Amino acid sequence: MKKLATGVIAVALIGTPAFAADMAVPATSYYPKLPPAIYDWTGIYVGGHIGGGMLVDSVSQNGVSPGGFNLTGTGNLRPAGVIGGAQVGANYEFVPWVIGVEASWTDSAISGNTLIGTTSAAFPQERFTSQAEWFAALTGRVGYAANDWLFYGKAGGAWMNVRYTEDILTAASPTVAPGVTAVTQVITDNRTGFTVGVGIEFGLVENLSGKIEYDFYDFGSRNYNFNAITPVSVNSNLHTIIVGLNYRFNWSGGPKP
Repeated sequence: MKKLATGVIAVALIGTPAFAADMAVPATSYYPKLPPAIYDWTGIYVGGHIGGGMLVDSVSQNGVSPGGFNLTGTGNLRPAGVIGGAQVGANYEFVPWVIGVEASWTDSAISGNTLIGTTSAAFPQERFTSQAEWFAALTGRVGYAANDWLFYGKAGGAWMNVRYTEDILTAASPTVAPGVTAVTQVITDNRTGFTVGVGIEFGLVENLSGKIEYDFYDFGSRNYNFNAITPVSVNSNLHTIIVGLNYRFNWSGGPKP
């Protein structure tokens, strides 16, 4: 009996290390390594933006004033105001490059005026007012993606709805105060041109990104026949800085190598 007990204990002692070794540490397959996160810029997106803009207009006479209100110089305007609107677009990423198209529409509160001298003694000044009502663009975009950072440039066509006003102002006299509006004429127009811009976009979460962008718009020169006052040529440029958000609908499941 004593020999049997001793044998059982020996077997138990001999078998214990093997059992302990079997139970020591789970295999590495229990702890899978996650792949690094890769931000996917591919997809259709919609979004909004807000910012500020500055309209740069140069106004010069183009033809003879029928009323004798010929300008003595050139008027230069640089009004600024708040802008805001919406955009829709699509991106396609083949790492690290991103190409896409975007359409945008922006409402504008940009409005300002300048005074220009005239050759009329009774009406020595003309007030010219420029107001950008809204502008829009259709552009292509090319960018470089550093994972969730996108550095891009854009270029394309642009449109701007404008409202121009000419006011002839009175001179001082015993019966009339100086600077009173005597004659007014308004012309509205849709200007066409081109735009170029640069921006940085940052992925906030999987489908949401924020951006900051600068754009330059060139609408060239156009003649306007203010037949009641003074015919003029208006050269227009626009500078804007905006911040915005885009919500993207991914369809691809990941960026393409």
